Amino acid sequence: MLLLFRAQSSSVILVSYTFGLFLPFINRDLGVSPLQAGLLQGVWWATASLCALPAGIWFSRFRPVPLVLVSLLLAVPFLFLQALASSFVILLLSRMFFVLFYTIATPARTLLLQQWAAPRQYALVNAVGLSQHSIILAIAVSTSALLITSVGSWRIAYMILGGLFLAQIAAWAVIANERSAPVREFQKRLEEQPGSPIDAIRSYPQCWLLAATMFALSATWTAMVTFLPTLWLEERGVPLTLGGPLLGFLYYGLIPSGVLGGTLAQRVRNRKLLLWVPALLNVLLGLAITLTPYPILLMALITGLGLVWVATPALQVLPFEFPGIRPREVAVIASLVVTFSGLGFAAGPVITGVVAQLTGSLQTGLVVLCLLTGLGVIAGLIYPSHSPAEPAPAETP
Repeated sequence: MLLLFRAQSSSVILVSYTFGLFLPFINRDLGVSPLQAGLLQGVWWATASLCALPAGIWFSRFRPVPLVLVSLLLAVPFLFLQALASSFVILLLSRMFFVLFYTIATPARTLLLQQWAAPRQYALVNAVGLSQHSIILAIAVSTSALLITSVGSWRIAYMILGGLFLAQIAAWAVIANERSAPVREFQKRLEEQPGSPIDAIRSYPQCWLLAATMFALSATWTAMVTFLPTLWLEERGVPLTLGGPLLGFLYYGLIPSGVLGGTLAQRVRNRKLLLWVPALLNVLLGLAITLTPYPILLMALITGLGLVWVATPALQVLPFEFPGIRPREVAVIASLVVTFSGLGFAAGPVITGVVAQLTGSLQTGLVVLCLLTGLGVIAGLIYPSHSPAEPAPAETP
């Protein structure tokens, strides 16, 4: 059930990550500028970042299983509306509302973990979910351009994605049975938690450093997936049918290695290493990918940028380790991290688009963006270097 939830999240994200491959087709149909392209990608993550923390505070009191179902039912009509968009404004608004309603389920990620898994399994579940996520995204990124070409329309391709969401909604309604949850009476624990969970972001200041690191990683990622296909096509003559599989190397390495995230959580006792080392590699590899014209070398560099994210399952476990933290507080801190990650995902393409429009060069826009993400290295170096404590159990089954 936890992997089905992760598959839903992956499906939402792929609608954003494949946007760069859809962009040349959308541009031919709607005539969007580089700035408008950045806004179309940026509004996705800006909406998620603005709504994630309020969702974590308000909706963490509700049972996570029905919360997920409601969010999916509200969101999916706006995916179909994207396929029907006749202008930049309609496409922008439909993307915004799609993410807005899906963000309602933000606190469900940590709540479902605490309801359906033991603390020692959290990193492993996240790691297996990362490998599954990589499989889904690798297939989607590698085949999107071929799909659009074969069906003759980016709109039909969006309709196919909508059908995938409807199938997942049906699967969730059948499989997600709370009576089978290992941790019983979980809802009672949420209702009995005293005080406001928002206090956690003041009680645990290290969460801001974790959030800043995820901001940097996220900004590089969306800038790359949004603009690399266009950069390769317009400045280097690489067709989209090759650019799509090239971009897929972000995920190919993560498919077998994503499960190592659970091992990192156990083996790397100095937690700051989990932050600043990936952040530094993110900057260096992002610059190298932007400046390298050779497809063979690009395969290795793009694979390396994807492998940076092997550390994220361990990073997702860090809030559970904060001393004395309670279930709804974990949800709020995780929502804060999602907020900053969403800001990064939004800022990456917007900053790149602005710089590209001012300078007339997509390559310059990507270089500037990669240099700015050095913020994550600084945040990682400041993070406390203590060894982790075992997360407190949610409840005895």
